[in-house]
Amino acid sequence: MISYNRGNSCFSHKHFMSYPADIYFDIETLVNVAQPTSILVLGDIGVEFLEEYQQQRSVISQECTVTHLPSAEISQIEGLLQRFDVGIAAGLFEHLDKHQGAQVLSKLRDVLTAQYCVGLPLSTNPDQDGWQLTDLFSYALKRVNSYAQVDKEYGLFSYNISDYKKTPDWLNADNWANPEMWGKYWW
Repeated sequence: MISYNRGNSCFSHKHFMSYPADIYFDIETLVNVAQPTSILVLGDIGVEFLEEYQQQRSVISQECTVTHLPSAEISQIEGLLQRFDVGIAAGLFEHLDKHQGAQVLSKLRDVLTAQYCVGLPLSTNPDQDGWQLTDLFSYALKRVNSYAQVDKEYGLFSYNISDYKKTPDWLNADNWANPEMWGKYWW
């Protein structure tokens, strides 16, 4: 596992070059909206694109740590005990079978982060082993954007527990048997 701090740009974008350049912009936008103080990056991507965000945070005297776990070291995800504000996974799922990918998605959602984004190539043929839209939607991921390349389609998906499910309209005092008792007693 590699921990990345501002000022150290030892990673390159070479593994991530098959992805469309627009994916960096969309990931940066998601990070800027979330304003995290800790970021977990999974996969064979360089983390230099997060330097500007880290510099912005340091200007207001707030640090942001970035922990990078390349796809070759993904088994170390089980040893992570820290909870991160944001997770980014890209350049990872093409190196894992679907079962391993499902475990990573579950670990991100349930243990490591409250919000994360996933960039990966999509399979357009249902008979192929790649990730289908329905697979990703089953993990409560929302599509952020699609990127068409000459030979592949890529997608960026996000998950945020705070907007996962809205409170239904019926869940209020007016719909209870004894509305005058709403919020008075807890059992």
